[in-house]
Amino acid sequence: MDQLVLDLSPTPLPAFDNFVAERNREIIAALTHPGDERFVYLWGPPGSGKTHLLQAWIAHAETLGRASIYLDARVEPLPDFAREASFIAVDHVDELPPDDQITLFSIYNSLKEGGEGRLLMAGRRPPAALEVRDDLRTRVGWGLVFAVNPLSDDDKLAALRAHAADRQLSIPDDVFRYLLTHWRRDLASLTGMIDMLDRYSLALRRPITVPLVRNILQTAPSE
Repeated sequence: MDQLVLDLSPTPLPAFDNFVAERNREIIAALTHPGDERFVYLWGPPGSGKTHLLQAWIAHAETLGRASIYLDARVEPLPDFAREASFIAVDHVDELPPDDQITLFSIYNSLKEGGEGRLLMAGRRPPAALEVRDDLRTRVGWGLVFAVNPLSDDDKLAALRAHAADRQLSIPDDVFRYLLTHWRRDLASLTGMIDMLDRYSLALRRPITVPLVRNILQTAPSE
């Protein structure tokens, strides 16, 4: 049973068509039809979907045959070779160490001088409130800046219902509401749990109910 619980189903790869965009349609439009603006910064609280948008943008660039790269400041240093890509996404800009701030500043200037590449960045705070070096803070604020609006609980409920319907699952609303109050708040984790509930209920031949979810959450990692 524990092996089933901990064997989380992989979530769908981030894409624009699986991003709930009710409150962020302007951002989707800017990222899919960028026009002349080549530098975009997204900011918002954790769980608002910034990482999803950056990765979806990179996936979109790849379908266009463009050299692209997604970089996460939390995971590894920014490589100098990133400037060779034409679509560059840098996540968690507000957590860049000093050396990486210099690298991003250099990448920005290289793209600006090159006249073709595009840079998408994301952080938790608006440009003026970023705790980075002054010249980088200025660069981040030069392009388009969007606040990513987190989903409301009603939005998440609607998204979970749609996800369950796509999988032809019959799940009562009290299960969705229980997950919203006892599981991770981001939509990717919530839909991943729905997928796992599907497999778990099939293995045990039990319907998806709040007691079943409660048993799963007792063994599933919360972070």
